[in-house]
Amino acid sequence: MNENEKDFLKLYIEQTWEEMRHLENLRERVTILVITVATAIVGFVIQQKFTIETKPLVWFVIMFGVFGLFMTLKLFQIHQMSQKRLDKWYSYFESYCGDDPQILKIRRIADKENKKDFFYVAKIPHNYFWSLIHIFIVVAGIYLFSMYPKENDASIKKNNCSKVQKIETPIPTTDYTLN
Repeated sequence: MNENEKDFLKLYIEQTWEEMRHLENLRERVTILVITVATAIVGFVIQQKFTIETKPLVWFVIMFGVFGLFMTLKLFQIHQMSQKRLDKWYSYFESYCGDDPQILKIRRIADKENKKDFFYVAKIPHNYFWSLIHIFIVVAGIYLFSMYPKENDASIKKNNCSKVQKIETPIPTTDYTLN
């Protein structure tokens, strides 16, 4: 590896780390936005006592939760692509560090110790937690539908129309015709 390639590789590794940090921040912001909007809509639907007019809002909560889920999964996929690149570059970089390079060995030892210290939690990919937040929002939206009255929309309209009282007394009229 020549000096120019080494400098370029260092720069590219640094830029990739910045991109990965940005992706994590973006995933956090998307999740906060979805939680905030979903919470506001759920609060409004409950405040309106599940009127029929709020049903589209519940559909929106479900679709927004699905959007958040796919968005976080896509951001995780891009993040993992960058991580794979980094792993390859680290191996390539280490191969030019002499007879017995220690860079990746030390990292593997540290990772192994961490997994040993946090045995159960280390087995769960952190992406699952992000996904569960959005799945919870979808489930909450579906649960909201169960809170609506069981009658269908047509029978509700029919019942509301039958409650209107008919006026039986004639309205007096005055004849204003010219003689």
